[in-house]
Amino acid sequence: LKSILRTLRSAVSNNVETSVALGDNPRSKLALELASLAEELAVTYVKLGSLGFGSVNDATKTYRDLKECFRDLKFVAVAYADYEVVRCLSPINVLNAAYRSDYDVVMIDTLIKNGRSTFDYLSPNEVKKVKDSAHDRGMLFALAGSLQPKHVSLVKRVDPDIVGFRSAACDGDRVGGKVVRNRVELLVKTYGRQPL
Repeated sequence: LKSILRTLRSAVSNNVETSVALGDNPRSKLALELASLAEELAVTYVKLGSLGFGSVNDATKTYRDLKECFRDLKFVAVAYADYEVVRCLSPINVLNAAYRSDYDVVMIDTLIKNGRSTFDYLSPNEVKKVKDSAHDRGMLFALAGSLQPKHVSLVKRVDPDIVGFRSAACDGDRVGGKVVRNRVELLVKTYGRQPL
């Protein structure tokens, strides 16, 4: 992480916005350790999953407690498009907890990494409803979840503030793969603006 941040900041600028995923379980010891490291390294955003919550109130308490501990970070609450399969809070419920916790961004992603995209679980209209609700509350909306170039027209219908095309930009698996220039160029050309 230190190496990546150093490279980005020297190649782009010290003001480049960066993010770190803290994991799917926001109550884990690892999430706290990573948040502490992210704050120390001046990372902009930290992304927290929403596994293990029994209610919006439960999620709100956990999200608030984390935000209180790390005041220099911007927080992203991650909801899962496949929430019915994994039996966790819906994206609207995660959004409500994030709003009550004064989070900056709500994101829809997929938890199960089996090649099925966000749009295999939610329609563009359902995703857009979450985005509009986030905007109504003064929050940004991010979208990810096994998105490929074939999903660009659906992404454009939703028009998120931030969109993540990880597997579409990489050669190899989602963890060990490396970003490939021609894939990024194709995404930029297809999407019409630089994907974040």
